[in-house]
Amino acid sequence: MNKVYIYKIDNYESLDPLVSGYFENIKSRFEKQKTILLKPNLLQASPPERAITTDPAFVRSVISALRKLGNFNIILGDSPGANMNYKKVLEKTGIDKVCEELGVEIIRFESFKPQQRNGFIYTGIVDEVDVIINMPKLKTHSLTGLTLGVKNLFGLIPGSNKVSFHRNYPNNSDLGGKILEFYSLFHEKVITLLDGVIAHEGDGPSRGNSTYLGLVAFSEDTIGLDMAVTKALGLDVSFCKTNPVKYSYEVATENITFKNIKLPISMRVKVPDYVKKWVSDRIYVKPFIVGKKCIKCGFCKNSCPADAIEYSESGYRVIDTKCIECFCCHEVCESDAIYLRRSIMHRMFVK
Repeated sequence: MNKVYIYKIDNYESLDPLVSGYFENIKSRFEKQKTILLKPNLLQASPPERAITTDPAFVRSVISALRKLGNFNIILGDSPGANMNYKKVLEKTGIDKVCEELGVEIIRFESFKPQQRNGFIYTGIVDEVDVIINMPKLKTHSLTGLTLGVKNLFGLIPGSNKVSFHRNYPNNSDLGGKILEFYSLFHEKVITLLDGVIAHEGDGPSRGNSTYLGLVAFSEDTIGLDMAVTKALGLDVSFCKTNPVKYSYEVATENITFKNIKLPISMRVKVPDYVKKWVSDRIYVKPFIVGKKCIKCGFCKNSCPADAIEYSESGYRVIDTKCIECFCCHEVCESDAIYLRRSIMHRMFVK
């Protein structure tokens, strides 16, 4: 059984010996490997201090440790939502500078011919690499509770193909289960190193706030890592919708507790099961667009799986009757122009 390692550190400067030591422990995994794909979380063009994307210091530490381990062909890639300007994402997050300094090629997943397996579409680069180093950012998520290792591999789906998941699986548990199923296609190639030194809390994955946790976790068992981290945060493992109901894993490090993080308002509904059916249509959180902040970039409209956003001369607006509350528009908006409007009954049941 692959073990999960969870550590508490003061800052990113303390990370190097932990990453190097972990890779040294599993160095047999790299004996015959030639090409390594680094998969950080590059959701949008945001500075590292907002904790929306994997910190460049974390990426630097992983690359440096791999360079010491062997002469690998290392590439880094992702597929930001809503067809964003990839160059801007790389510049704003600081990832381009790290890769340039350390000689790592940056790719975009849409540049490779998509492949299909078991009904899933994914970027063709996955079949060309020997190892995927998965580097998620620890964040809350308005739909899946948390975004950890399994959720970060959702980014292997290129471009707007991700949108169909929200359309076909509007229920958060169903969506989480499908993302877990997608991850299982590639789990044998994946090694996960989680960046939770500075995490993202509240209305994540992008509309919340950064918070210091000092948490890092490593494992070849991404599911076990996600479940162990969920518990370390004081949450039931079911809170993270990409966690399976039953799964055996082993934590190799001592038991460490971390402070509670603020949860998304969409995930704080406390309603008895017999009441849920009656109130389901009356408890909701809907996105709405604040015109003064909207820069008319079109990311929200491009990301909406329900075609619930329309544009007129006065700007964009959300059509409530079409909105499926997937929060894709809220996730990709870079100008903080999309807020979440809560129904009266949502306010009654949400703390």
